[in-house]
Parts: sequence; C-alpha cells; structure tokens
Amino acid sequence: AYVYSQATLLDHYKRIEAAFAPLNPLICYSVKSCGNLAVCRTLARAGAGMDVVSGGEIFRARQAGAPPESIVYAGVGKSDDEIRQALREKIYLLNVESEAEFENIARIARELNATCDCALRVNPDVDPKTHRYTSTGRKETKFGVDIERARAFFRTYGRDAHARLRGIHLHIGSPIYSVEPYVQAVTKALALRAELAQEGYTVEVLDIGGGFGADYETGRSPDAAAYAAAIVPLLLPAVQAGMRVVLEPGRAIVANAGILLTRVQYLKR
Repeated sequence: AYVYSQATLLDHYKRIEAAFAPLNPLICYSVKSCGNLAVCRTLARAGAGMDVVSGGEIFRARQAGAPPESIVYAGVGKSDDEIRQALREKIYLLNVESEAEFENIARIARELNATCDCALRVNPDVDPKTHRYTSTGRKETKFGVDIERARAFFRTYGRDAHARLRGIHLHIGSPIYSVEPYVQAVTKALALRAELAQEGYTVEVLDIGGGFGADYETGRSPDAAAYAAAIVPLLLPAVQAGMRVVLEPGRAIVANAGILLTRVQYLKR
C-alpha cells in the first residue's frame, strides 16, 4: 500500500502559499505528479486548485472537490471530447500549445455556443539546466510557441469571441534547482505582455508553471521562499495593476510525502 503523510503534503503546500502570498496566486497542484484521490482531496481542502493534462484528471480534480474555476488544463494532446468536457465543466483556463489546437478549441466552443478563457504557452528560450528530456523551455522544444510566434498568434486569434485569449503560460522544465531560469522566463514574459498591451491585447493571467526542485537530495533544492524571493518582486507590480498569477507545483509538494509499505513474504538463500 502507498501511505501518504497529510502533514507533509500540507506543510509543503503551505510553505509555497506563504512564500508567494504577496502575489495572492492561484496555486494549482499538478495532478500528474500523483493523482491519488486522497492526496488531491487533501490539497483541494487546503485551497489548492488543480493543474490537469487529461479528461481523466479533470474528473479526478472534480471528484477531489476542486471547483471548476480553480482548474487549469494543459497538454499537447487534448481530444475533442476532452475539450467539450472542459467547456461543460467551465474550468478556469485552457493552456493552448499551438495554432491548430486553438482553432479546434474555438470551433468546438462555437458549436456549443460556449465561451472559455485560454492562455498561450510560450517558450521563452531559457535553459533550465535540467535533464534534456524534461527541459521544455527552449525554443526548439515541442511545447508551446516561441516569442516571435506568440506575437503573431495574438494578432491572429486575440479577438476570438468564443475562445478568449487572456493569458500567457510558461513551463520551462522540471526539476529546476536554480531560481535564475525563472527570473529569465518571467522577465521575457512580462516584456511580451507589455508589447501586446501596446497593440491592444490584455494579458490578464500569467501562469508561470511549476518545476520547482523536489527535496530528493538534502540541501540541493532551494526552498519555496528562495524561489519566491526572486520571482515575487518581478511580478508584484503587474499583480498590483490587476494581473493574476498561477503556479503549478507538483513534485515539490508530493515527492517525499509518501512511502510504499511492503511485507517480506519469503527469504531465499
């Protein structure tokens, strides 16, 4: 059986909540890091939203008690049925990965006579200095669009009446053991936001993703306060002017909160 420590889960969550409190962010637990319903329910009761990547995870988030307005939906492979599910549930934000995906979301929203809010995933071309298979913020990665394409994306789709392009989404990789990649990514995202504002596009939400280093090895991972000390001052002026910030921590909350409980059945020489 897997046994999870409620105290550890809540301690990790509350440390992040306290560190980023000046931003009053929506902290969305990344369900893919551990989708156990008891874990999700514990965090939802503590006030966490949910970061999901599938229809099944939307279902889990709702079963755990997360309200729709606290759910953000990322992922490169959203099916039509999953998009319809997200629209029916009226979740807070769909994080969009490509032009083709946005067009599909907008088409389905029109068919359902529905509206939804979307955030464009932007690759800030930042090296998170993590494993190459979990580095997702470089220009050449398959996720999102680069900053040059982001400008064109807003010009093409930024006035859609059904799929409303309201935000920018970042997720540069995992695990990230340094604050500097976040500083670079957030700085570039804020500059892009300012450029878009000059063209008449309002970016109301900045989702800075997750990827904070989990405490696998003593002394290697910065704590939540260290990440916040670098990130909060960058975002605070925009937040004070009305922008909302979303965080998507996963392993930083759950990675060392559980054990696998086993029993020895036999000994063999």
